[in-house]
Amino acid sequence: METVRLVVQKRHRVGKGVARQLRRAGQLPAVVYGHGTTVAIALGEKELVSIRQSEAGENTIVDLVIEGETSESCQAILREVQINPVSGALLHADFYRVDMSQVLTVTVPLLFINEPHSRLQGANAVLTHLWREVEVTCLPRDIPDDITVDLADFQPGEMLKAGALVLPPGVTLMMDVEEVIATAHVEVEAAEPSEAEEGEGAP
Repeated sequence: METVRLVVQKRHRVGKGVARQLRRAGQLPAVVYGHGTTVAIALGEKELVSIRQSEAGENTIVDLVIEGETSESCQAILREVQINPVSGALLHADFYRVDMSQVLTVTVPLLFINEPHSRLQGANAVLTHLWREVEVTCLPRDIPDDITVDLADFQPGEMLKAGALVLPPGVTLMMDVEEVIATAHVEVEAAEPSEAEEGEGAP
């Protein structure tokens, strides 16, 4: 579990105009919600980028220090980031308060290793990843950075189902165990017509 300490400022003013002013100053509007409370905050854009680029990404446990008339602190994870679809600029962030003693649901990326490309190519098989992340439940301290999927023994024509994923201790999968994660589909080439077949249509 990766943790980051982040000092943010409580906001008393909201709205598009305030948000634009914050962004011009290198800050981003955000909220911290959960467990019955919602607090508007402002944080540095660079700090948010740093969290998203960390090894745990949006599953990083953030030790938030919220400064204002009365400072408070809590632990949270990054739930959502709004991004401008044209420019790619960060617009807004949502943080969710977490209780380190309570289970929560998160999305964790799958890390595929040892993909047997030579074996599959030799059998005219195509490897397809149908899922690149899965939803799991666990305590905050047990959130994995990723779930490794070792394909070293993956054979042409095989399917890897969710039930075969090896999960870290304390982590529970939140999807149907029969859901297919990856396939090695063998492509069958169309047979060339024989001379007899070619001649059947001749007058």
